[in-house]
Amino acid sequence: MSSTRSSRFRLGAALLIAAFLLPSCGRPAASSFEGQRAYEWVLRQTAFGPRAPGTAGHDSCFALLDATMRGLAPVVEADTFHYMVPSLDREVTLFNLVARFRPEATQRVLLGAHWDTRLWADLDRDPVRRGEPILGANDGASGVAVLLELARVLHDFNPPIGVDLAFFDGEDLGTDQDPNGWFRGAKQYVMRHAAEPPPIFVVVIDMIGRRDLELHWEGNSYERAGNIVDLVWGVARKMNLRQFRSDVRVFVYDDHIPFLDAGIPAIVLIQFPFPEWHTHDDVPAIIDPESLEAVGRVLHRLVSEPTFLDN
Repeated sequence: MSSTRSSRFRLGAALLIAAFLLPSCGRPAASSFEGQRAYEWVLRQTAFGPRAPGTAGHDSCFALLDATMRGLAPVVEADTFHYMVPSLDREVTLFNLVARFRPEATQRVLLGAHWDTRLWADLDRDPVRRGEPILGANDGASGVAVLLELARVLHDFNPPIGVDLAFFDGEDLGTDQDPNGWFRGAKQYVMRHAAEPPPIFVVVIDMIGRRDLELHWEGNSYERAGNIVDLVWGVARKMNLRQFRSDVRVFVYDDHIPFLDAGIPAIVLIQFPFPEWHTHDDVPAIIDPESLEAVGRVLHRLVSEPTFLDN
């Protein structure tokens, strides 16, 4: 992204965000997590089209994320890095973004999601369209939407502990031929911050917006950070949220893996598989605000009432 394009995108995004953050008619004044607001963030992201690295939608979406976080968080850090994509035979530019709430706090929790979308609809039912990038309403936009709405709530009510919201790029560049392409942004984050005190734990959210959401324990999370799984599901249980199910159905490799490999407790909240995965059917129509709200309320309760610090 050139400096001229970046400035133009940031100005336009800032104006959009300023309008979006104004109180909406009929909405409650209290800053609780609102699933409908999160859903509107899904629509704003998908309005750019696919956000695959190397596309105009990718640049525009990053400008939106950057402008939004700078309007809400006291500290925002952007990290630019690169990856050579073998199937494209060219290098793409990637961007991580981290918004820090209560940056002075030494005890911190990291909540993350990937904001990029897949370059190829490799599982689409139409073979002709498998080489096209996907829209990624659930696989990408849903997790980001929850973090964006959570940022608004944290801005209005400062959390009692440090909270970092991380937007990872390049999660979905991997293929069977190029397994190194998976979760590039999370790997970059772990490498760049290796010399710093690690977060107490990491919660990654991915593909959490589909209607009739069911979040089962993810196998790697349960085996390698079971105490964090128990903590999060305990919060959900107290809130009587039906979306959280207490059994392992699948092992998933996602942005939590680089943290686990670095010795940092990390889990992923994910509904997998879901029928529209890596297809052109992953569109806003499959997203339910109620699903977004369930996940957002759990994360908000987790960091606003950090009972785990007493253990």
